[in-house]
Amino acid sequence: MPDDVSFSEVSNSDGFVERYRVDRPAGPAPTKRAQVREILERLIDSELHPGDAIPSERVLVTRLGVSRVTVRQAIADLVEAGALERVHGKGTYVTGPQVDSRLHLTSFSREMRDRGLIPATVVLSAAEEFASDDVAYALRIRPKRAVIRVERLRTADGTPMAYEVGYYPAALFPGLLDRELGSLYDVFAHEYGVVVTSGEQTVRAEAADAHQARILGIAKRAPLLVQERVTYAGNQVIEMSSSAYRADRYRIHMAITPRGAREN
Repeated sequence: MPDDVSFSEVSNSDGFVERYRVDRPAGPAPTKRAQVREILERLIDSELHPGDAIPSERVLVTRLGVSRVTVRQAIADLVEAGALERVHGKGTYVTGPQVDSRLHLTSFSREMRDRGLIPATVVLSAAEEFASDDVAYALRIRPKRAVIRVERLRTADGTPMAYEVGYYPAALFPGLLDRELGSLYDVFAHEYGVVVTSGEQTVRAEAADAHQARILGIAKRAPLLVQERVTYAGNQVIEMSSSAYRADRYRIHMAITPRGAREN
């Protein structure tokens, strides 16, 4: 066998042994950490899919003949690069879709489809209740008036992306609980003739609580990007919602213009 070629065997998530050829470049030999990282990158590119687990550290140490420290360093490099993610208490997985969002008013489903991803919604709960003072103020209705509270998990290509809680005036949307609640803006437009025209939104960072972490499949206190929105149809407020996005899956882009630039 030529001196610049070697082979490594790695068991994939199904327990089968895969043999990978590593061509050693001319010049200084790459570090063991770099070699392990390259093997994992090839495994991710050729055998695994988003959501698949990589071989355990123990398997990698045994098959590749390197130390556990080297394996952990190589995995850490790929986690930092966004190729892998660690799930506390479960293992390390190939990452799912990551979305760059520009601030504009659109539904989650439409935004995901525009990025070539398949959106899906799990309705966790939906019920009519009395509006709290905060909800009533945001929706411009009297306290204790009936509102529809909808709690949903939003996914893209099967990966949990956001946990949402929204409030909607019951008087404006009679029978809403009998409708399909996957894409509410489409329901409002097609079933009630109510078209979203504008909104006010704030974004803040927070750590996931136990409830959010369980639903999104992340560790407790993992970072979230929380979007709080009040949505209008003309002058009518139709929605108050809070959407907690996984910070490892969602980034926000904004175009910034210097103040007074138009005057120059």
